[in-house]
Amino acid sequence: MRRTCLVVTTLLSAFMATAQQGWLPLSTDIDGPIGGRIRSIKADPALHSGIRPYLREDLKLIPGADSLVPKAWRPWLDSLSKPRHGVYGTPFAEAMIGGSFGEKDPIKFRTGLGGQLDWSAGKRWSLHVDGMVWAETLPNYLDSVVRSIHVTPGEGYAYGDAGAGSVRTHHDWSAWVDHKAGQYFHITLGRGKNFFGEGLRSLFLSDNAYSYPYLRITTTVWKVRYVNLFAAMSDIRGTNGQWNSFDLKWTSMHYLSWNALSRLNISLFEAIIWQDNDPAYRRGFDINYLNPVIFYRPAEFGLGSPDNALLGFAVNTRVGRRTLLYGQLMFDEFLLREVRGGRGWFANKQGVQFGAVGHDAFNRKGLTLRAEFNYVRPFMYTHSDTRQNYAHFNQPLAHPYGSNFWEALVQGEWRKDHWLVREVFSFAVLGQDTSTANDQSYGNNMFLPESARPVRDSDGRLENYGYYLGGPSMVHLYHNELRAGWIIEPRSGWMLEAAWTLRVRVPERGDDLMTNYLRLGISVNLRDRHVFQDARYVLAK
Repeated sequence: MRRTCLVVTTLLSAFMATAQQGWLPLSTDIDGPIGGRIRSIKADPALHSGIRPYLREDLKLIPGADSLVPKAWRPWLDSLSKPRHGVYGTPFAEAMIGGSFGEKDPIKFRTGLGGQLDWSAGKRWSLHVDGMVWAETLPNYLDSVVRSIHVTPGEGYAYGDAGAGSVRTHHDWSAWVDHKAGQYFHITLGRGKNFFGEGLRSLFLSDNAYSYPYLRITTTVWKVRYVNLFAAMSDIRGTNGQWNSFDLKWTSMHYLSWNALSRLNISLFEAIIWQDNDPAYRRGFDINYLNPVIFYRPAEFGLGSPDNALLGFAVNTRVGRRTLLYGQLMFDEFLLREVRGGRGWFANKQGVQFGAVGHDAFNRKGLTLRAEFNYVRPFMYTHSDTRQNYAHFNQPLAHPYGSNFWEALVQGEWRKDHWLVREVFSFAVLGQDTSTANDQSYGNNMFLPESARPVRDSDGRLENYGYYLGGPSMVHLYHNELRAGWIIEPRSGWMLEAAWTLRVRVPERGDDLMTNYLRLGISVNLRDRHVFQDARYVLAK
């Protein structure tokens, strides 16, 4: 009997042993300092800051990483959430109250309940689950977005009355099981979000949209990290929020990051999207796209496929000790002759990003400064079959403004112990369609097909030229977001927070709209909340 107990105890101890496996939360409030250390010139060449969420095991390659996340406010709370335990986690409660001045119903609130649980099941297995349920009233500009797309940005289908000022209820959850297979591979089956890029935004894949199920294979060899991401996305138009009516579509993505030199990173991205529900037959997952190394565009042509393929390139270089210059170039369609012609050909679909981020700026510890510019042409991310557009749950998978815009932003952030202060100012120019029937596209609405372009003559031929950024009607958008908080539990971003939003929308046609929104309370920031939004199109409920 003693021998049996000893064997069981030994096995349980091994099974519950501390193992820094799995993934950090995809939240800039939590992983921001980690990204800053990875971007340092002294960072290990095996680290890649442009692939998020970050692997927990990568923290051992960062000197002093244990000090980047402060202990929780109370020892018992820190004890619950610290990964030294085999099972650990924390409950969540969110409660914020505020006012959006100048609106008919100025008092706004946000409440939520949830929690997270992690399990380090040995040295190679780890599991995670988290979830939140919210009820809230939104400022007018966000409420108009919800009424247009029927989704609370990044947080799920918005249930509630259709009228402005109604209480919106919604939920989101994430989960994964991760296995470290040998020395080089992580195989992750989960539901959640992924992010490729160094910017505050990404033109490749961001965490702007709702969570989705995925299979991710992460390979790290030498100075190279290679991600295969297979995901199931949903087109929810016309379903009235009934999940069993959603149209399923598949995505298959590759992201290759190579630290070519101590100061230079070169990355490649490719993605393909195809719908599950083909009119002729139920297609399912196309095994042709399981090949982990091919470029999809040549494969697409080889298959004679109508699927939507995108290709991207990124270059990032370190300057000084803690400054990174970064850039992305994204292609949906491209014809050099038409680009040189400068006539606004509709199928010239490109996007570009460049920016700079500096950590411990001006030798001020904890101060991060960022400047970034994003430019996306009309019709980018759309497709002739709108079920294959680059979107999920009625939201873009890349930049929150979708296509036909440019944006310049600056960000300042200061951290010290439990304190966090962040300021973001964005100025954007957006193209706005003039058709109120929502059936004619100038490249702003990725949920309209390319064939919805205006007709140019009596024979019904479509207009191919004259599609320039900001057309046909221009909108100027100023958005300032200031947050200051004291972090209660750092591993979940649970904090006491005060925030202020000042937003001014100036359309070429129509009335100006100003938002002055203050709020205070306890917030949960296990994932980022994307408040830089605009109601750019109206979708069927």
